[in-house]
Amino acid sequence: MLTPLLLRQAGEALFGTEEWRHAVGRLLGEHHPEGTRESVDPRRVARWASGQREIPEWVGPLLVRLLRERAADASQIARDIEGG
Repeated sequence: MLTPLLLRQAGEALFGTEEWRHAVGRLLGEHHPEGTRESVDPRRVARWASGQREIPEWVGPLLVRLLRERAADASQIARDIEGG
């Protein structure tokens, strides 16, 4: 289950500690279940992260997929750097 703490940790892992809410909002907008949009309002992301609002169910699986893709990309780059 995606908790506010895990949302923040996922955002920081994907985009760093500064302005991750904006980046997560843009990313979620691209994958919104009701159709692509420019962004999910970063204030909404901040409310999810603070526990003020419930995190929609579609956000967790999407972040899991994106984190796994990012990890796979990073692993491949590390292998390339090592010469493998």
